[in-house]
Amino acid sequence: MVGGDEDGFEEEGQRGFAADESLDAYTSLYRLVLVSYGYRCALTGARFAPPAGTLHPDLEVEAIQPRAQGGPLSIANYLPMIVSMVPAFRDGLITIEDDFRIVVPQPQLLDRAMLDGLRSSLVLPEEPFRPGAAFLAHHRRYALGR
Repeated sequence: MVGGDEDGFEEEGQRGFAADESLDAYTSLYRLVLVSYGYRCALTGARFAPPAGTLHPDLEVEAIQPRAQGGPLSIANYLPMIVSMVPAFRDGLITIEDDFRIVVPQPQLLDRAMLDGLRSSLVLPEEPFRPGAAFLAHHRRYALGR
C-alpha cells in the first residue's frame, strides 16, 4: 500500500508501473513499439491503421517479462498483439523461442480461429528493436516452468 488515512482508505500503487517511470515514458514506449512493428500484430501479422488517439483500438503492447517480475521498460521487452491474443500469451498458452518461432504447447486449449491466425514465427521489426532473448526465456520459464 502506498499510503493510508484514518478512514481506512488506502491508495495502492498501480500494477506494472514503476514509481520512477513517468507516464510519458510509457506512452513513448507504447508508440515506439507500434511504429516499429508497422501497426502489425507480432503473433498474427494482422496490419492495422495508426490510431486516431493515443491508444490503439485493436492492438495492445504487452510486456514479455512483466514489470512486476523485473522486466524493463525497453522496446526489446514488448510486443504488439491483437487484444484477443494477450490472455493466451500472458497465460503461457503461446510462447516464443529464441529463434522467434511461435510455440503453442497445448493447442487443445486455444480455439481453432486463434490457432489458425497464428504465424509460425513472429513479425519482427528492424534490428535494434527485436525482442530480447533473455525476456523470451523468462516468459517461457515463468509460463511453462522450463
